[in-house]
Amino acid sequence: MEQGVSSFDLGSPLYLAWQLTNECNLACLHCIEESGPGKRMPDEMSEAQCRSILEQVIAAQIPYVAFSGGEPMLHPAFFELAESVCGRGIELKVETNGVLLDAPRCARLGRAGVKSVQVSMDGVTQDSYGRLRAGGRLDDVLGGLRRLREAGVTTEVNFSPTRCNAGEVGKAVDLAFECGASAFFTGRTMYTGNAVRSWDRIAPTEEQYAGYFRVLHEKSAEYGDRMRICFHEMGLLAELKCRLEHPAALLIVLPNGLVKLINALPFVCGDLREQTLLAVWEHFKTAWRDPRVARFVADMEVRPELTSELHRWVRL
Repeated sequence: MEQGVSSFDLGSPLYLAWQLTNECNLACLHCIEESGPGKRMPDEMSEAQCRSILEQVIAAQIPYVAFSGGEPMLHPAFFELAESVCGRGIELKVETNGVLLDAPRCARLGRAGVKSVQVSMDGVTQDSYGRLRAGGRLDDVLGGLRRLREAGVTTEVNFSPTRCNAGEVGKAVDLAFECGASAFFTGRTMYTGNAVRSWDRIAPTEEQYAGYFRVLHEKSAEYGDRMRICFHEMGLLAELKCRLEHPAALLIVLPNGLVKLINALPFVCGDLREQTLLAVWEHFKTAWRDPRVARFVADMEVRPELTSELHRWVRL
């Protein structure tokens, strides 16, 4: 975006973060979306509705789309939608738990021309990984990363710190690099979704976080430009205060077509089953000025536990 230009000046968003389904093949203790086996939303959009939204994305010339979930590859039209996005010159990122990344899927992602695949790797041993991601095998994830590299797909790794894996972050960075990742993303784990129920077991202490970020600074200096190491120490509240003044040109689409202002707030600014994408975008720009949004952020400063209410959607 050009200097001096804000999201409010744009006729359409620059980025669409689309949660295709809430269904997932894993039951992760820290999942912010409360995804899992059998957790598909009862009113998730039909394939026809998804294709209609995709046509609007193409018409609006939105340059960047991300597919996530749940596990996006469980959506029955995942590859059809992915290939349509890439085939129209839109850059596509796929965010996945990595368990389904067998050789045929990796090859198909490579042929489609996806920009990148971000894989969650929350541990460097099966013990630490399995404590958080019930039903998952770390070897499947590492194999998937390597198969994506062989298919010519750019990969990234996401790491969520918890009490049982925060001390492994240095080894996790090294492992991500060994598997060919171009970037390593992390930050503080959020108190929302499934994490609310398991917080006493998984939340790192502030002492652990201090050591965690110290290692990340060291690793960032060690790897330099060989692999990007991206992390935020400031926490959620500081980011939200910034977003109140400078909203990102981003729409977050839920599996049922509702559109959120930002994932870290409960506010919904539209419904793509009933409104056009550009109509939702226009309301997005005014919804950030709704006093309820600023009030909620101010309340979070006193009651940080309000993040537990992010799935109790409030329509603006």
